[in-house]
Amino acid sequence: MEIVIDEITDLIDYSENPKAAKSELSIILPLAARVFSPGVALKTLRDMLEKLLRPELYYLNNYHYLLIYDTLQLYSELHNDMVRTAGSKNEKNAAAMIGPYHIEKIDFDRLETLYFYDTDFLFDPEVMLNLGEEERKGMSFNPETFAITQGLAPHPEELVLKEVTDEPYEVPEISQHFGPDSWCYPDEDMRV
Repeated sequence: MEIVIDEITDLIDYSENPKAAKSELSIILPLAARVFSPGVALKTLRDMLEKLLRPELYYLNNYHYLLIYDTLQLYSELHNDMVRTAGSKNEKNAAAMIGPYHIEKIDFDRLETLYFYDTDFLFDPEVMLNLGEEERKGMSFNPETFAITQGLAPHPEELVLKEVTDEPYEVPEISQHFGPDSWCYPDEDMRV
């Protein structure tokens, strides 16, 4: 998130006008740029990062997941490209470091499968529109899914992160998808 926050900050600061900034955002976050202006994306990512660093757990909606999806996809591509194009073994090892971990490849497709329980925000806009309101209700889409697929910007209230207070939750201490011998994250061969 920090990398994308820095990228959006730079594009806002150095773009000629808001239209140019929006165009540049579509290069960084192609899906999210359909519904987020650079300023709203920046504010939302900063809020999400702030909440991520807290011990509490927060509810996310599809607008948040859309930003996370694009952010993770961009980060995975950047990381994998840096490792792949490194000129020497030392450069490759340095590029593969994420914090204290050596990760040569981030498998975005596997991340999507593991962590995105619902990708309705990727639904085809025309198909969504043609479903009709009753059929959409019957398919249990989240309230904001229709708006996202139709390219509608979020209402500020939809971006407010609300703390989870009514459900017990547990944060796992040991990753089931990465270990000391892993070189790829998530590691499909990981055994706990």
